[in-house]
Amino acid sequence: MIRLKAPVLENRELGPGLYSLWLAIEGLNEVQPGQFFEFRIRERFLRRALSIADQKGRNLRFVLKTVGSGTQWLAQVRVGEMLDLIGPCGQGVKIPDQGPVMLLGGGVGSAPLLYLARRLSEKGIKNDAVIAACTRNELILVEEFKEVCREVIVSTDDGSSGHKGLLTEVVRTLHQTTQAKVLYACGPEPMLAALKNIGLKQPVYAFLESRMGCGMGLCVGCAVKGRDSRYHRVCLEGPVFDLTEIEL
Repeated sequence: MIRLKAPVLENRELGPGLYSLWLAIEGLNEVQPGQFFEFRIRERFLRRALSIADQKGRNLRFVLKTVGSGTQWLAQVRVGEMLDLIGPCGQGVKIPDQGPVMLLGGGVGSAPLLYLARRLSEKGIKNDAVIAACTRNELILVEEFKEVCREVIVSTDDGSSGHKGLLTEVVRTLHQTTQAKVLYACGPEPMLAALKNIGLKQPVYAFLESRMGCGMGLCVGCAVKGRDSRYHRVCLEGPVFDLTEIEL
């Protein structure tokens, strides 16, 4: 984990309140899917955590949704501005030895799974993705997923694009679900909680989206309760957890 300054290479709007940032990162060792960086927001004490959405050479991509003044500020940064970051933080995903793998992304939660899909593709591991959102305007990165996945299935709650229904409803109807050796999911907590209850037989690993204070395990503000009644720090032991090992 290092502190660094990174210039903004691109800031592009993907949809309503959704933005894609590409940054140039110097002197960075290999980063793993699931890891994240802590962004300094002006002169505020607490940083904002953003997961890695993609990597090309020394350039890293982050995708954010504007939910408060901090992310609003990040959404307005311009090309050439320098951002203050700490990372990579957290534990990365251990790439499975074989597939097929299924990726389940809900809303902005699709973003961290794109980097995982790319790494799987580079290793020749077959992977399929379900990209879901409330409406077609909120779907993101579908074309990018198509570049690195065997098949990409789209679903929207209102049926405006792809399958109609919640992601958890659609997943149960797909033959790719039964073929998958392991599933990775990222999205709103209700989506992850529902995945625990639909009778999936394979391991399901969830990328948790949690508010973080320090991002280094010191404040314990991001802790999630485990099945063993112990609390696990999302920023340090996570952010990727076996769904059966945590309570949501």
